[in-house]
Amino acid sequence: MKTASKMSGEDRRASIISAVGKVFVERGFYRTTTRELADAAGVSEALLFKHFPNKEALYGAIQMSCFQEEGLKVIERLESLEPSTSALVFLVRDLISHVLGKPPEEDEGLFFRLVLRSLMDEGEFTRLAIQGGPFRWVQKVAACIEAARTAGDMIDRSVNPSLGGWFVHQLISGIMVHSLPADPVIDYGVSPEELVDQAVVFCLRGMGLKEAAIRRCRKSKGA
Repeated sequence: MKTASKMSGEDRRASIISAVGKVFVERGFYRTTTRELADAAGVSEALLFKHFPNKEALYGAIQMSCFQEEGLKVIERLESLEPSTSALVFLVRDLISHVLGKPPEEDEGLFFRLVLRSLMDEGEFTRLAIQGGPFRWVQKVAACIEAARTAGDMIDRSVNPSLGGWFVHQLISGIMVHSLPADPVIDYGVSPEELVDQAVVFCLRGMGLKEAAIRRCRKSKGA
């Protein structure tokens, strides 16, 4: 066991949170022991409990660190958009570009791995994950689908507005998950830019947006 160096309480909490995420990924919530968490953080169990009274509190702190900052940015951006056909195209392209347009950074990769581990285990991390930015994003997409339908930009048998956003979100998450290994599971045979472009068109068509509306919005945005 390494001796913990002097840190402020806030810095020590942040250090522990940063260090233990991978343990939860590897072991899952229920199989992870506090001794394993303390070892990963380089502290004693007593010091771990000083900052987090139990394993649940530490797990909750990890969840908050993953969701809070990015979630606030997403919500602010969503609230500034008025529902429309062009906003629908923007939302779909923005999400897909963010998720698929570049290799995930270390903290993003850890986030997706925690989501996967949660789905294999208790599911609580994933439940909390989708109640922030993703849930608001899906609500805004539903409003945009309704606005596009009112504008005559949707085909007659278009997707249920309340489902369209979730379908897109889960499709893109699935592509990302298959790209998490250093050697991605699927070689799509195209550049990241082309993959984004193809996924955007596929999702917009799947929602029921008319070809003319897709071309109009893509042209107006230079996409």
